[in-house]
Amino acid sequence: MNEQKIILCVDDEADILELFKDEFIDLGFKVLEANNGVDAFEIFKNNQVDCIVSDIRMPGGDGVSFVKNVKESGAEIPIFLVTGFSDYTAEDLAGIGVNAVIFKPFDLEEVVEMISSTVTKAS
Repeated sequence: MNEQKIILCVDDEADILELFKDEFIDLGFKVLEANNGVDAFEIFKNNQVDCIVSDIRMPGGDGVSFVKNVKESGAEIPIFLVTGFSDYTAEDLAGIGVNAVIFKPFDLEEVVEMISSTVTKAS
C-alpha cells in the first residue's frame, strides 16, 4: 500500500480548515494545519508535504507569499488556492505555480475530489 500522503491546509477561518481536514482524513490523507502563510511555511519546511490547499487572504502571511516561498524552495507539489475575492487573476496565480484557484462558495465534495485525484496521480 502507498505511504500516507500529507496535505497542508492553510486558512484563517477555523470552520473551513475543519471542513477540509475532515474530508481529507476520511479519504486516508494525513492533514497538517496552519492559520497563515508564515506558520504554513514553517510547517512546510519541517515536514514532507505532498499537497497544499491555502486561502489567499489571511492576516499574518498571505497565501501568495507562502506559495512563492514554497516554489523558491524548489518544491514540485500540487498547490490549490482558495479565495472569495482576490487581487490576482487565475493567470497570475498559475504563473507562480498554482495548480488551480478555488472560488468561494465552492462544492466541497467536488473540490476535495479534484485535489485528492491530483495528489494520488502525483505519487
